[in-house]
Amino acid sequence: MPALYPATLHPLVLNTLRHRPAPHPSPVDAVLIRNPVSGNPALQRAVFRALDEFSAAGWEVDVWETRRRGHCRELASQAVQAGYPRIIIAGGDGSIQQTVDGIIQAGSTSVRLGIIPLGTGNVFARDVGLPVPGRLNPDATVQAARIILQGDAEWVDVGLANGHAFLCWAGVGLDALATDKVERHLEFKRRAPVTTYVAEALRTIYAFRAGRVRVVVDDKEEIEGAFPLVVAANISLYARWFQVAPDARLNSGRLNLLIFDRNDPIRLTYVALKLLRSPHTDDSHIIRRQFQTLDVYADPPVLYHLDGDPVGYVPLHVEVLPRRLPIYLDRRRAARRLLNHTRSVPGP
Repeated sequence: MPALYPATLHPLVLNTLRHRPAPHPSPVDAVLIRNPVSGNPALQRAVFRALDEFSAAGWEVDVWETRRRGHCRELASQAVQAGYPRIIIAGGDGSIQQTVDGIIQAGSTSVRLGIIPLGTGNVFARDVGLPVPGRLNPDATVQAARIILQGDAEWVDVGLANGHAFLCWAGVGLDALATDKVERHLEFKRRAPVTTYVAEALRTIYAFRAGRVRVVVDDKEEIEGAFPLVVAANISLYARWFQVAPDARLNSGRLNLLIFDRNDPIRLTYVALKLLRSPHTDDSHIIRRQFQTLDVYADPPVLYHLDGDPVGYVPLHVEVLPRRLPIYLDRRRAARRLLNHTRSVPGP
């Protein structure tokens, strides 16, 4: 069972309650799922400042801590089944994906999701304008708590890949392979996340040779070739730096397909550098579509990832669940990623 922490206690006291089993919740306002390995110790301490913000607003928030890989998914599912009206995840993109997956797998259509970004990339937070922690923004966790307390929840699309939900992207090919290699060197990832990922990405680009890949879009169009990278994107940013889908909207009811058709390391590096400068790079290097369903096959099979976490090998079936999940966002900052005609969920 997850550990249950009253929000008002000091971290040292919380440690003494770490193994206390969680009872069936009283009518509390939310449960916060905390990934203790996301970010750094300073960010982990900053989570308690967010909890103080909730407490000052009169909210009762239970805190559950993850203990192993994939635990966010289990805890989110338990929270839905226990009847919590809100789930707040304090973690990175991988923790957010697992939490979303747990909510969807539990069949919820009403639980609202709050996000306190703590990861190394925080790509979803950057894309929608949530506060990102850093030296220039030491109060990011408090700001994120205030968005949850004051803002409305916006209904957003969720991707489903082989039955698992994702919020950002499903990627097939060399990026999944690079991510898998980074995950095997967690200590280097924590100490120098950007350097580690860039180094592995470059090594993978220059060593990877794509086999035959077949992509079926909306059960109609077939695209086949030696593609090193296929991406199904729900947001505009990719891997923190690249705005690969500038027209992506989180509530459009469609996902964005990008196929990189240059199976050559020099060409791939060239395209990546162009994407850093402009999202509207020459489409002769990238095949773009919008879709509701997608199937990807490869010979030999290649790895795929969801929101930066390696999951398995193709074949891969992707579909969109339109406006499936209410997420607390700053509507003004997220406006460029939302269609204007949709209604928000009255908050908080």
